[in-house]
Amino acid sequence: MDERYPFDTEWPNIPTDYNPVGSYRKEVVLTEDMLSEELILHFEAAKSAMYVYINGKYVGYSQGSKTPAEFNISNYVSKGKNLIALQLFRWSDASYLESQDMLRMSGIERGVYLYSRPKVHIADHYSYTNLDDSYTNGILKDTLWLRNTLDKNALRNLSIVVRNQEKVVLELNKTIEIPKGCTVPVTFAENIKNVQKWSAENPALYQLKIKLSDDINPNNNEYITTKIGFKRVEIKDAQVLFNGAPLQIKGVNRHETDPFTGHVVSKESMVQDIKLMKQNNINAVRSAHYPNDPYWLELCDRYGLYVVDEANIESHPLAIHDSTQIGNEKSWLPAHMARIERMYYRDRNHPSIYSWSLGNEAGHGSIFKTAYQWFKNREDNRIVQYEPAQKGDYTDIYCPMYPKPKYLIEHGESSTDKPAIMIEYAHAMGNSVGNLQDYWDIIEAYPSLQGGYIWDWVDQALEYKDKNGSPYLAYGHDYHPDLPTDGNFLNNGLVDPYRNPHPHLTEVKKVYEPVQFNYLGRGILEVTNKNFFTDFSDKTFRIRLLADGNIIKEIHKKINVLPQGKEKIEVKQLLENWQQGVEYFLEVSLLQDTPTELLDKGFEIGWDQFVLQNGKTTIPKTGSDAIFTVATSEKNIEITNNVVSLQLDRENGDIISWKFQGQTITEMPIRPNFWRPPTDNDLGNGMDKWARFWQDASYGYTAVLIEEPKQINDHVAYTVQYSLPKKKAEVEIRYKLMNNGNLQLTYRFEPKKKGLPHIPRLGLYLTLPRTFNRVNWYGKGPEEGYWDRQTGLKIGKYSGNTTKQFHRYPRPQETGNKTSVRWMELRANTLSLKVVGDTLLNCSVWPFGMKELDFDSNTDGAASASGLVPVTKKHGADIMLGENLQWNIDYLQMGVGGDNSWGAEVHDEYKIKPKEYSYSITLIPAVFNH
Repeated sequence: MDERYPFDTEWPNIPTDYNPVGSYRKEVVLTEDMLSEELILHFEAAKSAMYVYINGKYVGYSQGSKTPAEFNISNYVSKGKNLIALQLFRWSDASYLESQDMLRMSGIERGVYLYSRPKVHIADHYSYTNLDDSYTNGILKDTLWLRNTLDKNALRNLSIVVRNQEKVVLELNKTIEIPKGCTVPVTFAENIKNVQKWSAENPALYQLKIKLSDDINPNNNEYITTKIGFKRVEIKDAQVLFNGAPLQIKGVNRHETDPFTGHVVSKESMVQDIKLMKQNNINAVRSAHYPNDPYWLELCDRYGLYVVDEANIESHPLAIHDSTQIGNEKSWLPAHMARIERMYYRDRNHPSIYSWSLGNEAGHGSIFKTAYQWFKNREDNRIVQYEPAQKGDYTDIYCPMYPKPKYLIEHGESSTDKPAIMIEYAHAMGNSVGNLQDYWDIIEAYPSLQGGYIWDWVDQALEYKDKNGSPYLAYGHDYHPDLPTDGNFLNNGLVDPYRNPHPHLTEVKKVYEPVQFNYLGRGILEVTNKNFFTDFSDKTFRIRLLADGNIIKEIHKKINVLPQGKEKIEVKQLLENWQQGVEYFLEVSLLQDTPTELLDKGFEIGWDQFVLQNGKTTIPKTGSDAIFTVATSEKNIEITNNVVSLQLDRENGDIISWKFQGQTITEMPIRPNFWRPPTDNDLGNGMDKWARFWQDASYGYTAVLIEEPKQINDHVAYTVQYSLPKKKAEVEIRYKLMNNGNLQLTYRFEPKKKGLPHIPRLGLYLTLPRTFNRVNWYGKGPEEGYWDRQTGLKIGKYSGNTTKQFHRYPRPQETGNKTSVRWMELRANTLSLKVVGDTLLNCSVWPFGMKELDFDSNTDGAASASGLVPVTKKHGADIMLGENLQWNIDYLQMGVGGDNSWGAEVHDEYKIKPKEYSYSITLIPAVFNH
């Protein structure tokens, strides 16, 4: 649930009628050696409130589910068997601050372990790093807190060694006397010349080794080995600068989720996440909305992601109204500060963190001003941000959620001193992420706009099994039929819970790519390196010439481009011996030349295509000796010659049978279509209601044969009129059956009344038998694309199985569209059917009818807890393949949008306005040997 608590009590009360308790017991065996040191019980994360007992004795309590809790159990244990017991309460007063939009679970979410430490030990250490004003030399200030729990003073040797790979760049030693029962801070401060700087592009890390040694008893020695990185974060001239260069955030939000273990995420899954992110040009991650697993931060340090570390604070249901928000409730200050401090002290040594976030959707006021100032008193090398502060004095940046493009432009053109980085944008729920390129065209036009974080990385859903044992991804009332829910509102990722990419991830990779290509003409390409810190010396360029989608020439060139630099590539040798009527494209790709842990040699990082010459589609000429016979009966009309047979209903013009060379193409009519099964964004803006007319029209038009078949030279022509309900609009299709078997359709749409809503789809479809099991096309691909989401798709020739041309989104919805289609062909064993148009087409092939994906607002939805989207019940896994295919051949389909999923409409430029339209297509059958 997004805007409600899953209980009805009000703070400071907690639920008493239903508050499940998990009881955990673990027996451990301890040796004499372990008991000679302090023994610490460490919980990395447990939700929501925890009572700890050792051998039946109460040890302590903790709440705050995403930061560690430690208990010194030295005085509670003995040699041999010991019993650790926990009581873990699902709800507590902490729950009011843990209302993140995620699956509501409780339990032990991260690791639990015991560790021992000497009685004189390193209690804490903080490695402060920075760069000097020249951005050349590194500043290291390492503070260690040495604690002596003995009843006498202790003398220890302390050494620090910093290595750049194998080279020692700094070595410091001190001898320290630590008074009994005291904690002593010790600080080393040194500069390191010509330091390698950490960035997401080049995550250079240094090894830091700390040794606390006892000359008398080496068994008391303690060692810490960790990684540090040198960076500098500052704000100048309304820009966040990282190592002196403007930061550009190409980010995602990331929840911790797994389809089998819920909030428990394995190290393998984290590695998979960061690999996918880096392969898709993502350079930043926001830990939404709590501090992530420490291992995730280690990966971000190692492989390079800029991190917003966010406090485990969200009181969204209270924050909705000023009358209930708690940002000025002083009694809540300690709880907020405890979470902020625990995050800071756990994570402050990670170089990947460039910003601290005070929380998410948690109200505004003095509590957050206090927290902001607490950070500023301790931190001068990271920014502090908080979205509800807007442009106020307790956030360093303007970090809006889901701003309209015009608001970004207004900020970019203003005289503000605050940089803007969107903490959430491009809501990737279902078939989404439209107009991402449009957002980035704006971002790159204004220096103070510095990117943002897509919402979000991964769908949050658990794998369940149906009554037949088949898996499906659960949501909403699948978890409980009676509890309040926001349905599938958590399924808004770029990847599914198994980390399989959704089609829109391709768009993200393209828009986020670190290279810009321009074709200057005369065989000259211009390449811009959009990186700020790394050149292209480990990359190579692949340049191809495509003729009608076929690769006919290819060359590779090794050219270095410096950060923010430009170079030219000459490719004149590819531009020779062109033919008239052939469409030529120049395609250039940036490939990884030197393999890394995450990118193989030859991995494509970025690309572009440029039209060099427009082509011309060739349609087979008609024959001269295939004379038609037109036979009319009371109900039917049959048109035949020696190659083709077409049988029509005499009243409505519907195709009853269409055969070519004796083989059946279809026995179903060609139908106009104005509807698409609503996407999640469509449901969020009420398209199922405001465009209901077009849904009714697609299923309930009236067809009339207004001009019976008549032979004219080499073809037979007839016209069918399709009247939409209440005669608000009509479609007229002029059919021409050519004597070589081709069927030409001229489609004309005309609104008859004013005030019609925008049209979701404008086109027609054929119903074909499933024996047409292969599809080939020349257009954009291979993934689906839409009017406002096709930047990441290449023009080319593609092929596949017709049963694989749709995507199983968590909830069934519009899927599988191919854009910029020059032609598409379906093939059966010995029969094919090809379509070409007088314009670029939108085409898709579904191995089922539209109803398999469709949504009826009268029967399929219910109100959600937060009122954002309807609660639905269908699953992607429920989609059943049918006996027939639906082949959609459309003139237009509106964009998918993605500004948000709870009201935002598709941008105006991607809407189909209710006005006159026309287009023509030709269907070309052929037979061949299998």
